[in-house]
Amino acid sequence: MKKIATANEMQALDAAAIEKAGIPALILMENASLGLLDVIKQIMNGDFRDQSYIIACGKGNNGGDGYALGRHLLNRGAKVTLLSTCPVSKLQGDARTNAEIYKNIGGIVTELKEANSLRSLPSADLIVDALLGTGITGPPRGLTAKVIDWINGRSEPVLAVDIPSGVEGDTGVAKGSAVIANWTVTMGLLKRGLVLSPGKDLAGEITVAIISLPPRIRAGTHIPFNLLEPEDVRAAFPRRDPAAHKGDCGKAFILAGSPGMTGAATLSARAALRIGAGLVKLGIPAGLNPILETKLTEVMTNPLAENDKGFICPEALPKIEELASWADVLAIGPGLSQHADTGETIKELLKKVQKPVVIDADGLNLLGDEEDFDGLLHAGTILTPHPGEFSRLCGIPIPEILANRVDLTAEKAEAWGTVIVLKGSPTIIADPGGEMYCNPTGNAALATGGSGDVLTGMILGLLAQGCPTVHAACVGVYLHGLAGDIAARDIGIAATIAGDIDHLIPETIRQVIPEA
Repeated sequence: MKKIATANEMQALDAAAIEKAGIPALILMENASLGLLDVIKQIMNGDFRDQSYIIACGKGNNGGDGYALGRHLLNRGAKVTLLSTCPVSKLQGDARTNAEIYKNIGGIVTELKEANSLRSLPSADLIVDALLGTGITGPPRGLTAKVIDWINGRSEPVLAVDIPSGVEGDTGVAKGSAVIANWTVTMGLLKRGLVLSPGKDLAGEITVAIISLPPRIRAGTHIPFNLLEPEDVRAAFPRRDPAAHKGDCGKAFILAGSPGMTGAATLSARAALRIGAGLVKLGIPAGLNPILETKLTEVMTNPLAENDKGFICPEALPKIEELASWADVLAIGPGLSQHADTGETIKELLKKVQKPVVIDADGLNLLGDEEDFDGLLHAGTILTPHPGEFSRLCGIPIPEILANRVDLTAEKAEAWGTVIVLKGSPTIIADPGGEMYCNPTGNAALATGGSGDVLTGMILGLLAQGCPTVHAACVGVYLHGLAGDIAARDIGIAATIAGDIDHLIPETIRQVIPEA
């Protein structure tokens, strides 16, 4: 699991390395430039001689990394055109030191005064973006913005230093011009802006450069945001005892379905079985039972009392409580409807049930109708909203959620005492203790009706097998996204449907947890 830092957290780490470990800031910058050089060596097949580079430097430490890189490239026989948006005489600190060294060894700095001078530059093998770092907020302005636009208008491949210039380090937002990079070399740790959209799409292939931050220093700085990796999923995935029987593999109950929405119930129930749950019972309006008995062979369907519109009503509560008592875990919501009778049924059920429960889709919408819905939740609850459902729950506009998805998810997970899975690009998982997880898998192939119902079933099936809530959420989200990646490759992004995602669950398990 990799840590993902904010700009302030990274600054705190650098400061601790300087002040507590006595590592000069100039050494950290030198290590950063060597990390850049290593990646460029791989990109350019190991030989710098007679290759040409354009390095665009800003006035801060990001620019300082660029000056130091220019020195290394010159020393290895490369041709370097170094552009600066700031006169060397106005640079400060280590950036100024590295600029002066670069000049002292014969490097030429072209101090840009206007964008027109860029037109005469020759082609290069690689452009290096060292203009702006992770600390910027707001759009680039003036000459810097024009240089960014110039870079994007060139045909050469681009490598960004730390983060593509114009992308905010903490949000991934680009409020104006932003470099479109083929590669990004980020220093020390991943940055939030590199895993959040649109920054993650502008960064290209990302490499974390080792700048020799001491492990003791890193361990002393708490960074709560984590990137999920295959090893984390492999470690958390439940293993079956060779002598297990179906009851040992977990019993799941799903309350789902309404007229016209049998697909949601079908997808979630089948996904729970696909991921390994031993037994699944599905509670649906009585009028839908003949349909679902035909659609689902392995799932036990249970017809429930319905009102005159065909929606689950309070008269179904005794039977629902009986099914919940049988089950180890519950899911509420897929295709359930937002009818008031169903909402009253769900409210009463949540007051009585203290087992792990996944609430999705209409279950979330019905919760959002309750002023004090958090009183209906308990520590074993997992909420799986998309931004619209999350907005309805917390009363925050969708644009604000999208701009601050990580911290808002963590804030509400703590306030409501639940695990929250905020679906999107990327999906963010937060637990009540303040830890947050970013899922790296998935793509637009998952933007299809029923995809979320598959995810609900996957998380439920993992819970049924004994996964702790946050582990079930993380593993389910990762494998669900991986199924989307496989579908995009083998079927196509536009052609993928939710049933494809369900059918690919076994393949995701084989890829990540072959022994399972």
